[in-house]
Amino acid sequence: MLARLRRAAMPLSFRKSIQGRIFVVFSLVILAALLLVSLVVYLHMTSIIKRNAIDYVTDSFHRADENVNVAIQDASKLMALVVTNQDIVPPVLMSGNSEVSLEGFRDMKKIDSFLSYLIAYKSNINRISVVSAVDNRVFYDGAPYMDRLNLDQELIDQIMNEPDGKLIIKHTNNDSQDAVTLGRKIMHNRQTIGVAMIDLNYELLSNNYNIRPSEDSGVWVVNESGEVIFNLSGQQEQLSDELLQQSAAQTGVREIKIAGKSSLMVSQISEATGWTTIGVIPLEALMKDSFTLGRKIIQVVLLVYLAVLFVSIGLASHITRNLRRLHNAMKRVQEGNFFVTADIAAKDEVGQFYSMFQSMLGRIRELMEGVKQREAAKREAELAALQAQIRPHFLYNSLNTIKYMASLNGTRNIEEVSGSLIEMLRGVLGNTKEFVALREELSYVNSYLTIQRYKYADRFKVGYEIEDELLDAQVLKLTLQPLVENALTHGIGSLSNNGSILIKAYKDEAELVLEVGDNGVGMTTEQIAAALRDETLKDGYRSGGMGIRNVNERIGMVYGPSYGVKLYSRPGAFTKAEIRIPIEKGESSNAERIIGG
Repeated sequence: MLARLRRAAMPLSFRKSIQGRIFVVFSLVILAALLLVSLVVYLHMTSIIKRNAIDYVTDSFHRADENVNVAIQDASKLMALVVTNQDIVPPVLMSGNSEVSLEGFRDMKKIDSFLSYLIAYKSNINRISVVSAVDNRVFYDGAPYMDRLNLDQELIDQIMNEPDGKLIIKHTNNDSQDAVTLGRKIMHNRQTIGVAMIDLNYELLSNNYNIRPSEDSGVWVVNESGEVIFNLSGQQEQLSDELLQQSAAQTGVREIKIAGKSSLMVSQISEATGWTTIGVIPLEALMKDSFTLGRKIIQVVLLVYLAVLFVSIGLASHITRNLRRLHNAMKRVQEGNFFVTADIAAKDEVGQFYSMFQSMLGRIRELMEGVKQREAAKREAELAALQAQIRPHFLYNSLNTIKYMASLNGTRNIEEVSGSLIEMLRGVLGNTKEFVALREELSYVNSYLTIQRYKYADRFKVGYEIEDELLDAQVLKLTLQPLVENALTHGIGSLSNNGSILIKAYKDEAELVLEVGDNGVGMTTEQIAAALRDETLKDGYRSGGMGIRNVNERIGMVYGPSYGVKLYSRPGAFTKAEIRIPIEKGESSNAERIIGG
């Protein structure tokens, strides 16, 4: 996109064109307007996000305080029933009966039944207890276990010393179990005879004050002295004791710094308990959605600005449109496409240039077609010249005479060699087609090997692994024979015995694979490279026959540069030559390939 924009903007020169100056000024004004609008929208949305977060936390604190207040008021009513009861509680507390006596056991059962009746079906209450001021006898119902050994004497003294029987609400910890304890002293005849306490389930706080607008936010509930009653800090750093004491008994919103990071603090006082609920929200987490919105705004601004640029450039560069089309057409011709057209219907100079350009392309196509046809004719002429070097009829008649005389004299080996040579020459010289069936190519190889068996006195074996369905596949004539000749002459020719040649043909997806392998002396990397270049090395090695290079070049010319001969070898072990070509049957496709190049 940027490259296209740069090409389209090339005609707009700021110094040389009025259109260019107008384009630059217009673009800057539009950009400034978009940035200003985006900044206003971003600041407004950021303010809304902050306000929504503050409203959410404040409303959540209100609901939490109301729920806790309801539970405390419910417990206060039960507390009032215990404190004002004159029939059961005072007689038991003032009896002074020993706990191990029968009278003490009856007192305990009487008051236990009364307490269990009060807290029945009260899920928020863990325990209700009554403690005698005379001898610290303990009566309770619920859990955890309580006796005079684990009494919080400081709390009992605070309740007993509270004037006018005021309700005490305190965060306690009994046997590592947190609770919210409500306590009032029990009066009889203007004398303090004991205290009543109700322990609320601590989950009452955790369930209601679990208010976290983000994972990094935290919630603290503190009393008037700054003591932490409940803490849900998450990933947030702990607030200092000084900051908690300053925030106690305060209501409002302010920004603070915690570990060098800005945070928003919201605090609110409960009218029922006097506790202060403090919420701390890191601005980084709170503004995460704002940052996302900012990125979206920037993306929209960029898209709108690019659209404006395209429109401006389109208007400013309308005159050069046909020149750009002609330039693109010439560039495609440079890349090798000689059938290029462009939508140029103008009658001006550009239209005239385009007409001359098309005429030039037509002439180039004609010349290339002529070159292609001459190359095809040249290949056919070269093959015909090679065949014409030996007069086929003279050779056939001479060899037939030799074969006939060998038959009359009973010389079977001469007869067989002559017959194989006749068949080989008839196929090679008598057939002018460039492509033959694989079965015909194999017959040339078989005739060649029949002749060579007498030369090497049967010191080698030949194996065939040919798939029957591939026998009709079309291959270039004389592709296998040079490879077999190379394997025999330079591979196993120097072996005294146990020489072996394996000829394979198989299908690999849409390709025909031909392989000729031997167990001869092998080849080095230098020898492989020389064979494909048809060079003679210091040791006299040469590809032999028509040459592997000749086969490799013919395959590359017909099927393309990605096809050819590959050699794999290990000195002293083996050599394998591999040919891969597309599978084709019949002659029409090959003829079209030759004509089409």
